[in-house]
Parts: sequence; C-alpha cells; structure tokens
Amino acid sequence: MPELTEYHFVLTVQKPLPGGGFAMGDWSSRITPEPGWSRQDTFDAIRTEFTKRYPELGRACITFFSLEPNTL
Repeated sequence: MPELTEYHFVLTVQKPLPGGGFAMGDWSSRITPEPGWSRQDTFDAIRTEFTKRYPELGRACITFFSLEPNTL
C-alpha cells in the first residue's frame, strides 16, 4: 500500500458585513487526503470543515487558498 501524503493548507476568506465593512478569517492546518481524492475533493473537504467550525463565515468569498505537501 502506498504511503499517504500529508498536506498543509491555508484558506483565507472575506465576507461583507450588513452595516458596511468586511469580516475576514483564515485557517491553516494539515490534511491527509483519502486515496483517490482529487485536489477538488480535498478543497471541498477543507471548505466543509471550515464552514462547520466557522458558520458565520461559511458563505464568504475565498480570497486565498494554498495546498502543498507538508514537507521541507
């Protein structure tokens, strides 16, 4: 069985506020995609978890996303 690769990600979002201005948030962590997952599948899993953790920013616009192997 091939070794699974761990990835580090950064997600930054922005959402307009009703009274003006913007709310912004970011989240960085690690994820090990399931075998057979595409980059899109991994992004969707990250976005779903972000929405669970931060529901007030769940429908915010993504301003930055990075996904890279977690190795130096």
